[in-house]
Amino acid sequence: MKTVIRISNDYLSNDAYNNHVEEIDTLVNEHINCHCEVANKTFHNLVEEQKRYATTKDEFKNKTIVDAIGYSQGDWQQYTIYHNLEEDSKELCWLIDELKKSFTHMNDYVVEKFEREEINGKNFDAEPHDYTSFSIRDIEFPEKNDILERYNYIYGIDYDEVILDIN
Repeated sequence: MKTVIRISNDYLSNDAYNNHVEEIDTLVNEHINCHCEVANKTFHNLVEEQKRYATTKDEFKNKTIVDAIGYSQGDWQQYTIYHNLEEDSKELCWLIDELKKSFTHMNDYVVEKFEREEINGKNFDAEPHDYTSFSIRDIEFPEKNDILERYNYIYGIDYDEVILDIN
């Protein structure tokens, strides 16, 4: 008997997006005091929504503009971040990176684990007995080997065979 995992795209979860929001929340509430304005009013101002304090742009001496562009024509945002940090500060660079990914880098996967028995050359698959999921947010378009490497990094090699059902 073999243990098989099937990794598929997860189009139903918002895990990657929720992780993105959590990163923004952590940055603007624990690391950076800032004020943010957005140019595209079609989308909400994620920075200001996550902040738990009020500011005005007049409180800050520096201004950084961050452009986020998605895959569709209407998916764009220009963030103007007012802050007192150095342009090369680790925290500001982290926020810029997160904001640039506002419409991209949202790759969610679901994993089914099941047993497979081969009898007389035919495979018989049991119903999955374990489900898990994970996200990849540091690679815009993960290849199959990236996906399997990330699974192995998180969960280890706990299978005999892999099915990558990735579109």
